[in-house]
Amino acid sequence: MSHLLQSTDTQKYTKSISDTKHTQVANLQNHIQEILSGSHHTFLQGSYKNTTSISEINDIDIVAVKINTFSTVHSPVRLVNPTPFPWSDIFSEIEQKLRNQKLYSWTITRKDKCITVETTNFKADIVPAVQIHEDIFNDPIAIFSHKAGIERLSYPNTHWENGKKKHANTNQNYKPMVRMFKNWNKNYFPTNEVISSHKIESLVYNCPDADFMEDHFISFILIGSRIIEILGLPDPVLSVCKNEDIKTNWDITKRQVFTNGLEEALQHALTAHGATNTLDAKTHWDKTFKA
Repeated sequence: MSHLLQSTDTQKYTKSISDTKHTQVANLQNHIQEILSGSHHTFLQGSYKNTTSISEINDIDIVAVKINTFSTVHSPVRLVNPTPFPWSDIFSEIEQKLRNQKLYSWTITRKDKCITVETTNFKADIVPAVQIHEDIFNDPIAIFSHKAGIERLSYPNTHWENGKKKHANTNQNYKPMVRMFKNWNKNYFPTNEVISSHKIESLVYNCPDADFMEDHFISFILIGSRIIEILGLPDPVLSVCKNEDIKTNWDITKRQVFTNGLEEALQHALTAHGATNTLDAKTHWDKTFKA
């Protein structure tokens, strides 16, 4: 499948974050761990942790697991914590510790499942959690939704492990392609209301390993076409963690908007592939990423 695009035309859509941002994130995460040390174990999750974030990332996700506190809904461990605990107290404890720190000037906001701190450079969503198993590093853990009023199971380590295996099985092409589709989504649907970053990653994850080529332009066409095929089937589409069908909480109208947008983008990509000069190839490739 020869074409006239240069690798630089595709690399701008697959770039990860800069060393400067990496340092900023590491410093912020380390400081939050220091603030919560003794009572919580913290770790990064989400696109930054999994190196599937686009280069313009300005928010990170940090899980804060309260040590030796077990879910009374999901955990088989009963002796350590036999009575229900108020999730409001777990959120309040973290909020109070965040307010008492002096290094950063930040604002603190409680949201549905997290506590958000915003600095000049970054926004961090800190997700309070409790243990399911005695080994604090084992999935799942339990988080809480104030909106729904229930605990939910979360599988951050499984997410990371599955992504790492997929990346290895695709000759290191999985994560660049996730970033490419996240960039496409950001440009095509800038309000981020059509599809979440997690669903984008899950759709790419569900594509066969053979669709991930060294030539990321060809991969975009193969994977984009495969995603449309997957969404047209009645079968469930499992998340990267393989614990949920991402279609069940994805509004069908938004799903159709996403599918229509991807079909339109693929037409531009195919035109770029068939172009007979480099200018036309680059023009239509750039149109692929603009609604």
